Amino acid sequence: MKILHLSPQNYTGTIDLFVRGHVALGHESRLVTFYRAANLYEEDICLNLPFVGPMSWLLSLKKLVKAGSLQVPYTGTTERIFWKPGPVENLMLRFRDMVWKPIISRAAGEYGLWDFDIYHLEGGMSFYRDGRDVIALKKAGKKIVCYYHGLDLRMRGAIKPVWDVTDLNLTCEFDLYQRYPEVDYLFLPFDQNAMPPASPSPGKVRICHAPRIRSVKGTEEIISAVEDLSKEIPVELVLIENMTNARALQMKATCHIAIDQVASGDMGYGVNSLESLSMGIATVTNLSRAYQEFIPDHPFFLTAPDTLKRDLRELVLDRELREKHAVAGPPWIRKKHHWLSVARELHRTYRDLGWAEPCDG
Repeated sequence: MKILHLSPQNYTGTIDLFVRGHVALGHESRLVTFYRAANLYEEDICLNLPFVGPMSWLLSLKKLVKAGSLQVPYTGTTERIFWKPGPVENLMLRFRDMVWKPIISRAAGEYGLWDFDIYHLEGGMSFYRDGRDVIALKKAGKKIVCYYHGLDLRMRGAIKPVWDVTDLNLTCEFDLYQRYPEVDYLFLPFDQNAMPPASPSPGKVRICHAPRIRSVKGTEEIISAVEDLSKEIPVELVLIENMTNARALQMKATCHIAIDQVASGDMGYGVNSLESLSMGIATVTNLSRAYQEFIPDHPFFLTAPDTLKRDLRELVLDRELREKHAVAGPPWIRKKHHWLSVARELHRTYRDLGWAEPCDG
């Protein structure tokens, strides 16, 4: 089979692992991104499309025209929402489509982008917001998969023309899995062999936190708790922001404890946790009771916003407790998130849907 992954960017450096998994199972696969991630993750086919990405001027413009993708806060909503652009945003997107169309057409000819069997749309995003490309692919008998990473369905909502023709919806976000009966859960693939081992220095206990969007992670609460704690016991906060992934991993490896998030128990954990668990670092996060029941063998040290300082004190002062959570991380990552295991699970789903022969993969 030929499988194409289409994504605005290589989110957290994991999307290319899907491609690696397909190839390892004997299939042809490529990753096409709209723009290069700021963290400089590995790219396959990057189109460097204009008028897209995290530029400050573009975000300001979206706020000015009240873009549909910003209709709810970063912390998301529990309601089912569909993306609804206003008239000004529609005009802007039509202009962007005109600029993008020749670039996409050239890439399609050069790389055979319309000749694949299965199309994975990361975040439910195709090239065009009216879904014209996905609708045409569906009519041509192609299979459409959407994989939602969180903020896409929480903030922007599903893109209706894409949602309507999708054959398989997947997510690595537990709250979305609970809320949308049409969405199945698939663990995010990860390559722990690419992680440096933790090598913290003796002395102060170093606690790292690496938010991409502070409000999603409860960063201000984390900063406050560690600063208060540092007045009582020898700890220091290592805040990892706005740097390449390579540099971020170097800094993380020097730490004894990593905090993923405390904002919401349903937000769970992400690539930050996969990195620190793989390194053998005690990893702190907030999981709802339902989430804990979904992954009962998890290696996390659990906390909540109102108990964060107390919980961190316990973890800092109890070295054996830290080591217990640290050594539990790598085997759990191998069991749940290994990129090849995730690929095999995905291809079992393909077979169940009749997209592949029983012996395929």
